[in-house]
Amino acid sequence: MSDPSHAFTEILQRYERPLVRYAFSFTADLEDARDVVQDVFIKLHHHLAGLDEDHIAPWLFTVCKNRALDHHRKNSRIISMDTETLELEASSEPGPSEEMETRETAATLRQLIGELPDRQREAVRLKFIAGLDYKQISEAMKTSMGNVGYLIHHGVESLRKRWQSIDPEAALAISKH
Repeated sequence: MSDPSHAFTEILQRYERPLVRYAFSFTADLEDARDVVQDVFIKLHHHLAGLDEDHIAPWLFTVCKNRALDHHRKNSRIISMDTETLELEASSEPGPSEEMETRETAATLRQLIGELPDRQREAVRLKFIAGLDYKQISEAMKTSMGNVGYLIHHGVESLRKRWQSIDPEAALAISKH
């Protein structure tokens, strides 16, 4: 990283949105998630010179998780999901009924992910919410890539089974694709 200012800007542009989505999975509040990510980037600014480029993503997501958990413990309040969640994702202007169905599906999926065992939940969040690859997940979770694959496979399989028990018709339609 020859130009720290340029490197910081590139990292910010690449990881800000995935980190906000990841922090949101812990805080359930968009503004709190943004605050957590802001803290992560402040910490990154202080440690950037000492970080290896290959380890930046795992470092960011580990710090983000720890900061989000600290924030949750500090505030220890239960916050219901709201429509700001949809701002995190691209939209093709769905109608009101499609929007409601999407919100309900997302809320149900977040609830099901929250019920997974801790390690499976963490691996699934890092893969599908944060968008990390297996190597980055293994570094962030301090485990082997094989174990990451195992955790993700079993987490997804558990989600599929739980989804089927909630909505057998939707699960059948999904499994046909």
